[in-house]
Amino acid sequence: MSSDQFLIRHPLTYLRAQRGWTLADVAELVQRRSGLNMATHRQKVYRWEHQVVPELAAQLAIAEEVGVDAQTVLNLGWPSWLLTADGTEPLDQAWTPETAKQIMAGCMSADGDRRGFLLLSGNETAELAGAWATIPTGKIMRAGGGGTVDAEVVTWVEDAIHRLWHLDDLVGGDYCLHLAQANLQLISRLLHGGRYRSAVERRLYGAAGELLRFAGWCAFDSHRHAAAARYWHAGLRTSAAGGDTLTGAYILSLMAMQHTYAGDGRAAINLLHTARERIGPGAPRTVHAMLDAWQVRAHAVAGEARQAVEVLFRADDHWGRRDPDDDPPWIYWMRQPSHTIEVGAGFVQLGRPDIAVRLLEDGMAERGIDYTRDTVLGLTAIADAQLGQHDVDGALETARRAVDLVTDVESSRVVDQLNAFAQRLPAEEAQVQEFRACLDGLPSPS
Repeated sequence: MSSDQFLIRHPLTYLRAQRGWTLADVAELVQRRSGLNMATHRQKVYRWEHQVVPELAAQLAIAEEVGVDAQTVLNLGWPSWLLTADGTEPLDQAWTPETAKQIMAGCMSADGDRRGFLLLSGNETAELAGAWATIPTGKIMRAGGGGTVDAEVVTWVEDAIHRLWHLDDLVGGDYCLHLAQANLQLISRLLHGGRYRSAVERRLYGAAGELLRFAGWCAFDSHRHAAAARYWHAGLRTSAAGGDTLTGAYILSLMAMQHTYAGDGRAAINLLHTARERIGPGAPRTVHAMLDAWQVRAHAVAGEARQAVEVLFRADDHWGRRDPDDDPPWIYWMRQPSHTIEVGAGFVQLGRPDIAVRLLEDGMAERGIDYTRDTVLGLTAIADAQLGQHDVDGALETARRAVDLVTDVESSRVVDQLNAFAQRLPAEEAQVQEFRACLDGLPSPS
């Protein structure tokens, strides 16, 4: 079982889970409301969740059942209209500061959203990224007006965000998401009710964009994928309102990672291309190195070994020629691309566990004790690679080291990666049964 199998990838799958419907239940309601022949009911509905578009009559029958009007079905098409049953904000709203504030306020309830559900399809994320890439940020800022809020307050918020970054490195996203949410409520109140000059306004929107980026990351780490998408959508808008192109590119890169985990390497590659084109060749080389490093794994998921290696060479070249003084503060965690967990995991997927072990172990040697979550992820990736080399004993030894640390981390992603590794182990060996029992005894992240 791969990590992407922990995701619910289709809106109809989520809707069924939400309503307690089986495939047969959906077929029955469609036949009842539309009169369509659903003789091959389960198979037909199954195909609707796997790239087949149902006939309009079937869509309208489902829409009537869940309270979505026919015009919305026609306007948004399949499967996008299914999202409106859950109150998802449309992607085509104007890119203005006011819209950014409204969408930011609307995503506040995402904290409680525990769905392992990829909210936006590859086409929809590409559409959102394309809109973000063409926003004239200077014009938006001039349209936003001005006022007065004490810059000291903004500095406090910015410092609080920086502290959250490092806390997340140590304990993981499940814990930090609640703290991010509290800070988001503060920034939302400042943006809606405060008075501020244009320079402070820009900083407020920049802080909001970064905090929404961080909240989305924490939700992703918690396997709350729908919540992550909502935070990142709002973060793209607020970072655009603040003229913060680099944070917007970072958000797109995280959306790309989410699609990589969901097994959609092509959508991830397209998002990374958009981010790279928007920031341009003059952006800090460390940022380009990050985008390229994450594209390595996206190519691996897409089965493109040659492209993965080419992009890795480019990433390491950017890294070798970077000027750390140019780096945005949020990229403090970046390591040499070939030593990152994503690159190592990519080589596991490409069937080169020998390369993966070497690169991952080099990366582990660089990682300090303040990166507990990444240490566990790195050890799990090494164990996966060792398993790919048919070294079950070595893989189990490495995985046990990860288990010894995982109780210090609140990250559903970490636990799921360990469980996915356990599923790939040969079940007949006694030591494997012992290891799985250890995992069963782990507390679930809150």
